[in-house]
Amino acid sequence: MLPVFGLVACGYLAGRFGIVTQASSVALNQFVYAFALPAMLFVAVYRGSLDEILSGSFLLAVILATLVTAVAGFALSYYSGARPAESTMRALNASFANTGYLGIPLVTVAYGERAALPAALATVATNIISFALAIVCLELFVNPRRGGVQRALSGVARSPLIWPIALAIILVSIEIKIPLPVERFATLLAAAAGPCALFAIGLFVSQLSIRAGVAASWQSALLKLALHPILMALLVYYVLPVDPFWAKVAVVCAALPLGATAFVLAQRYRLLEAETSTGAVVSTAASVFTVSLVMALLAGR
Repeated sequence: MLPVFGLVACGYLAGRFGIVTQASSVALNQFVYAFALPAMLFVAVYRGSLDEILSGSFLLAVILATLVTAVAGFALSYYSGARPAESTMRALNASFANTGYLGIPLVTVAYGERAALPAALATVATNIISFALAIVCLELFVNPRRGGVQRALSGVARSPLIWPIALAIILVSIEIKIPLPVERFATLLAAAAGPCALFAIGLFVSQLSIRAGVAASWQSALLKLALHPILMALLVYYVLPVDPFWAKVAVVCAALPLGATAFVLAQRYRLLEAETSTGAVVSTAASVFTVSLVMALLAGR
């Protein structure tokens, strides 16, 4: 967890002491959204096999646990009087785990290199489900006008968080290898996604009232850190036939805090930016204890 806090702290201190301007947070997020994150998603899918990418029960468990948690987050927000667009953002905040930047390194260190594959697939499934649905709903709710469904679907197809995954699946399915320099270029870009997003969060939070952010984000953080892993555990251990080792990785990934890239979407649509950024920081801090507890409970499995 220390590298995660370190990057957020760097952004926070840079903002507090005026080393980097607040406007740089927007620029950094644009870079992550348009370049680094698409590269990360492409590389994660491209390096898998088609059988691995389509590994039924595991992916179904990830998708179901994520969707149910998102619905709970949306309902809790909407029936508290929030607008549909805000409720959509809170649904994402309640269900989007930081599997890409935090999860893959964590489970690899804890369980060995063989844990990287299920963690990468969980990252892909989470991004496809969470971001695709979030983008569709936000396109419909933020700028409602005629032709909304067509516009939303078009927005998803053009989204740099969706088309790289589709492209990678096509290349894997028809067994086309991209040139090595291109793969290395994508890998370099991918490596920047997590650090830049976390630094941008710290920079944004440096101008906020943390107390106000915590008050607004605690419900989503609770759903993320408690409901999501509980649902995942029920699915992988009692409902679906998932390999025990992959089941363990799935639960640990579900227990992870809110992914920093949710803030990228919040800032792009200008929705709950303070709540989302603070929620990522708060849930990450709390996950030091909650993820440790989950891993301890799963130690015997």
